[in-house]
Amino acid sequence: MVAGSTRTPVGARPSRGLALALALIGAACGGEDVPPEPETPPEPRELVIFVYDRSTSIPDHTLELATQLTNERVMALDHEDRVAGVRVLQQSLAEERDAWSESVPARTIQDFEVSRDSVAKFRFLLDATVLLADLADTKGRDDIGGTDILSTLHDVAAEMRAYPDHDATLYLFSDMLQSNYQIDMEGLRLMPPDGWVREAHDGGRLPDLSGLCVVVVGARVDTPASQRVKAFWDEYFQTTGATLVDSNYMLRPVRLPLNPCG
Repeated sequence: MVAGSTRTPVGARPSRGLALALALIGAACGGEDVPPEPETPPEPRELVIFVYDRSTSIPDHTLELATQLTNERVMALDHEDRVAGVRVLQQSLAEERDAWSESVPARTIQDFEVSRDSVAKFRFLLDATVLLADLADTKGRDDIGGTDILSTLHDVAAEMRAYPDHDATLYLFSDMLQSNYQIDMEGLRLMPPDGWVREAHDGGRLPDLSGLCVVVVGARVDTPASQRVKAFWDEYFQTTGATLVDSNYMLRPVRLPLNPCG
């Protein structure tokens, strides 16, 4: 340990190593057998994915809110959680991916928090907010040629496959108006026909999002057109194995839910 550093027990429960040592001491002294503390599974790590739609249909103030909400959510992450940021693709998966992802540094000593670990985590999270803010930048959007949320979700699935032992949550900052040469939801100009989701799933063209908790920020639900768009995404996420509840499909929340799917 570095001189001058301190460490504080995480939680009130003694470590498994300490419980085992106490049991052995009790047996050696002729006392009653003290069974070691039963094994408890470790707390699941989080995989938090932020996806930013920077299309020209998104007002600057909505992207600025996305950055604010992202910052607050990032600072709640813990050691070994993973954070990822992705910009929505414009037309297809053929485009270069504009994204960043990294894991919060692990503790030096399992089950204990030493001061240098706290500092390392804090610095990492601050750096993460800067990198994610760049992905949500309001500048340089005039040349954006489309909004391909469907293709972007394949990149989300790839991140999930790489970290299957993490509980995955997607915060999708978008008006949810898919708009490319195949589907254009703006003004309902080119909506997918009935049965499109099932046909695409049966044809192996949809990603596997099983276990993903989805939170949508920036989408309207107050018009017949926006309700039709939402109905498509409800079917899409249900078919791909993700969870999207009505309360997590929002326009401009005050803060992001920490445990949105319970």
